Amino acid sequence: MSLIMRILTLLFAALTLTSWAGAQHYPSIKAQSGLFEVPDVKYADVLFDIKSLEGTPVYRLQCHSAEYSGDDHDFAYSGDFECRLSSVGHPDIVASTLLTEDAHQSRDWESRGRFFAKNLRGSCASIPDFGAVRRFKLRGIDLTLEIIDPRFTPDGTLQSLKLSVKVHPDASANRAIAAVVPLPKTPAARKCKIKEDFIDPVLINKEGHDQY
Repeated sequence: MSLIMRILTLLFAALTLTSWAGAQHYPSIKAQSGLFEVPDVKYADVLFDIKSLEGTPVYRLQCHSAEYSGDDHDFAYSGDFECRLSSVGHPDIVASTLLTEDAHQSRDWESRGRFFAKNLRGSCASIPDFGAVRRFKLRGIDLTLEIIDPRFTPDGTLQSLKLSVKVHPDASANRAIAAVVPLPKTPAARKCKIKEDFIDPVLINKEGHDQY
């Protein structure tokens, strides 16, 4: 390929990405919900498709533990339980999980879709968006993940849980990845080590790179 053709190809790719990120129109989705029993977190295998108004799967929610070794090889699940959101039918060029808030995500775990046992116990479980209930707004979607009735072994290991998934259309959710939720700075957040378990999206995106 000639130098001119290479330059033109790169320019076209850049313009396509800019258009995709800044002016994307996402399929309208319908309200839907699901409740999943996970009797043994080590073998968690949750699959939930978010569907369009026509009933076509548009996005896929998959939740597993760090023990997972199934067919989702392009994502490294971590924590005690982690959920990933991706597009159905084509790879996402934005991030490995649409639940991330970081426009420059470099590691799979960088989202609020990852749960640790300590996030689900006592006062830590009640911290909004960082405890047992996590809300994500993106692509015309208001998605809520809630861990219900978590059970623990005597040493505090997460053993089982129920996952509630609720999806509602939201015209104000126009980001290609999850809307930024600042880390809480309350005494409870410090005690629960929120800062150690989650990235600070405000700090990461503050330099004006948040084009998504």
